[in-house]
Amino acid sequence: MGKATPPSGATSIHDLTDDLLELVLLSLDSPVCLVRSAASCKHWRRIVVATDGGAAFLRRFRSLHSLLAIGTFYSINIDTPCSYGRHHTWPEVDPVFVPSSACPSDRLQLSLDFVPPADEGPRELADGRGSLLLLLMEKERTDYSCHCCYHVADYMTPDLVVCEPLTQRYQAIPLPAKLVCILGAFLLDGGMTDFRVLLVLYQHELNDIVTGQNGHGYPSAMVFTLNSGWRHGRQHNNIDDVYLPRLEEVHLAGRTGGRIYWGCNDKQLVVLDERTLEFSNVALSDNMMNWSEFGRDNLRVVGVGDGATVRILHVSNNGGNLEVFRQGHGNDWVLQMSVQLVEAIRGLPGREENYFDMKTVIIDAEEGFVVLSPEHKTWLFSVDLETMELKREYGREQYTGPAYPYTFPWPPVMRACV
Repeated sequence: MGKATPPSGATSIHDLTDDLLELVLLSLDSPVCLVRSAASCKHWRRIVVATDGGAAFLRRFRSLHSLLAIGTFYSINIDTPCSYGRHHTWPEVDPVFVPSSACPSDRLQLSLDFVPPADEGPRELADGRGSLLLLLMEKERTDYSCHCCYHVADYMTPDLVVCEPLTQRYQAIPLPAKLVCILGAFLLDGGMTDFRVLLVLYQHELNDIVTGQNGHGYPSAMVFTLNSGWRHGRQHNNIDDVYLPRLEEVHLAGRTGGRIYWGCNDKQLVVLDERTLEFSNVALSDNMMNWSEFGRDNLRVVGVGDGATVRILHVSNNGGNLEVFRQGHGNDWVLQMSVQLVEAIRGLPGREENYFDMKTVIIDAEEGFVVLSPEHKTWLFSVDLETMELKREYGREQYTGPAYPYTFPWPPVMRACV
């Protein structure tokens, strides 16, 4: 048999038809690679943006690939995150970005130096969603003689800023005047041109304001868009509204499935529907009412799977047990599993007996897992809520605040080839 005749010239990727080249570009494993490919030559960029300015291609690409996190921003404020008012503690340093080793992003190093004012006061990372961060910026008080957070005339409103560290774009948000007590600030959806911000406020009772007492209040919500400004949710107008204890007794407990949860020291869980801006109470089982604390250290609400299934996590007073409750029939909550933490972590490397002489606290809780640590020693470990597997959290040992995965902006900006 004779030898095959070799091709007359070398074959390269430029010999591919447009259909085959489109399949190659659709198979790239990250938006970073896609943007770089589109910027490499006019031919490749034309394949991406030829139809509808690239909308059709990007829809196909997005359907084939999930947006991998290119890193994580860690909030440094662990005392009163996402709140502002009486006894609020501002972080001393900016949030920290840790790049992901699994993403081909050239180990990006992102910071917030591009957001002014960079050196006039601290800023708190209130929320992160996709490629956007929401910052709460401190302003000085006009009168330091004020001792009650509801004396609104003595306080200036903090700033809110939405920013995108990867593109170094930011947008200041004008807050309504005389806001004092903020229960939480959250990003809802969108990019830098169409984002929405949810602001949850603590409103004091009128009698408390008149008498100067710091007693009870109620929550309210408002949403900001660039086109419409602030829109208020349903206002407090009847006795059936949700009431709250003092501001310092209300703790953010979790966010999942389009709902945000707060735990209160008067043994109630308050929930906000992000779509309707309606507040309600979560009915708890009788055995839950025996818990002596509803604090941020020992109570969280998380989603499992797609986030629609909710679990309530509780760490017992002595730090001995992690209890996971699922919702049963009606409003009843059923104990799904309980983990004896002291025994379960005996096989983890670096453990010492005296680490758990005191209670165990919850550091962070996200969809499907919870991060814990001994109270008097920063020694982080996580529990997978599906498999109940325990493992050490080496990567975030010095970052004990909430974590916000950071993704590439979508849709990406397709720049002209260079």
